[in-house]
Amino acid sequence: MPPARLRFLAAALFVPTLALATASCGGPQVPPGGTPAQSAEVECPDPIGTIPRESCAEIADDFGSFDVSSSLKLAGASRGAEVRIEAIRAAADLAAKLKERRVALCESYNTCKTKPAEHAAEDQRLAGLMKELIDTWDARKFLNADDVVRFRAGVTKIAGKLDGTTAVPSAEGGAPVVVKPAKKTVRGEALARIEGAGLKFTTSDGNVTITSTAAGAHDALRAAAEELRGGGGRMRVRIFGSYTPSTAPLIAAGDELTIRFKYRATQAGELHVALRSLEDPDAVESTIVFRVAAGTGTESTTLTATPGSSGFYVGISARGAGNVEFDDVELVRQNAVIAAARAESASEPHLVSSCSTNKKKALAGKASFLCESGDGDKLVLGQPKGHLYLALKTPAGERARIRTLSLEGGRSLDLNGKEDTELVIGLDGPGSSTIQSIELLPVGSD
Repeated sequence: MPPARLRFLAAALFVPTLALATASCGGPQVPPGGTPAQSAEVECPDPIGTIPRESCAEIADDFGSFDVSSSLKLAGASRGAEVRIEAIRAAADLAAKLKERRVALCESYNTCKTKPAEHAAEDQRLAGLMKELIDTWDARKFLNADDVVRFRAGVTKIAGKLDGTTAVPSAEGGAPVVVKPAKKTVRGEALARIEGAGLKFTTSDGNVTITSTAAGAHDALRAAAEELRGGGGRMRVRIFGSYTPSTAPLIAAGDELTIRFKYRATQAGELHVALRSLEDPDAVESTIVFRVAAGTGTESTTLTATPGSSGFYVGISARGAGNVEFDDVELVRQNAVIAAARAESASEPHLVSSCSTNKKKALAGKASFLCESGDGDKLVLGQPKGHLYLALKTPAGERARIRTLSLEGGRSLDLNGKEDTELVIGLDGPGSSTIQSIELLPVGSD
């Protein structure tokens, strides 16, 4: 999600983490000159007895990973913003409520107010509702009013489940809660190198810097499956460091852009303009739909590249409008044209096109782009030429991949500890990246 596209794990039982000192429910021991240290266990009165302590801070982190703030900003810069904003805020409010309930459950459990079996049942219920919310979010389509209504109804349904169901009571002496392993950190220089042409490696202060001078994708660093195993549970792998492309991106986070163009459609249909990012190329919040009749016209819209993602670019396409001509397509920032598609030359800077050109009765100049309606962007402006990628691979194939121009704040992927999974870090195109560390955070067990 977020933008990074953040993913909550499958409905799983969130379980306590080990602390570093010992104490009792009556109060933690205080080291000389120090602050109270939490114990690994809590001594509760009978019939509960001794229970493993749960980390409420890590619970808050797990349940707080669902963040739609960037989507709110994108929706606020587009047509029909009010309805979209209300639907997105409803999802954000529900996520906050789920987090609040789960942290409260943790605190109640740690203070001996909730029995382990009841805690486990409610824990699983809340995790399942959060996963259902994120699945609903991932399946969202905001291209028309009906899409927004369906999404809003899905959020309302989940909210009803949360408010209408209480923890399932269980008999005393239920199954014990399993303690999950502690967090693990691997320094960048400890990652295995994948030597290849055009790659250079340097180390400093525990970090490793990889530099690519060649085009194409190059796997560079690897964390083997044995390093990523988490005792069969699910893990979140976070990568910390930085990335510097050889060529600065055309569009940066925070940019306010105007996209304007001329068109000629052979029949009524839709023209789509989307501000995309390498990290979430299928995001729909920033897709603007123009419903057009057969004939010619001009359109424009304004979008904002919000912080939290990277690798921004603009895609233009058509749906159900037959063959569509585009011309004088301009991407404007602060009243200056930073990229354009005018079909006046065989190669235009910052442009990738799958359209042909029409030199008969051009909309402007000597020629126009002639594009077929259908899926996929037909004109792409400003797509970065290189990026960093993070991939999870198993013997059965690649499970996940993130493409990014930034590691600010870290980037994360989720893996199933039951599979033999390795992490691969690589560079596509010229650029360099410094990997400081990877963090393995157990977040649940099946």
